[in-house]
Amino acid sequence: MQHLDSEPVHTERPGELIAYYKIARHYKWALDQLFYQHNFNQVIILEDDMEIAPDFFEYFEAAAALLEKDKSIMAVSSWNDNGQKQFVHDPCKAFLSVSTVVA
Repeated sequence: MQHLDSEPVHTERPGELIAYYKIARHYKWALDQLFYQHNFNQVIILEDDMEIAPDFFEYFEAAAALLEKDKSIMAVSSWNDNGQKQFVHDPCKAFLSVSTVVA
């Protein structure tokens, strides 16, 4: 898939960065393609420079089971600013952060 977007960007407020709007539009396009055009139920999104842990796929396999079981969970993230070697004291310990959205 390739997203070619040459539409002009109209910001909500003067001085806002156009790049944020372009990134948001790109993600919307990509997610629409995956979920609506290709009918995927779940996806994993990686940046091209992301380093993944040895247990990355096992983590998302377990997370997929949670997503299926608990419909109040909307997304799972593996991003961890504090996961770098100098901050990790117990490599077997995992900390989960749960956010809920109330409509």
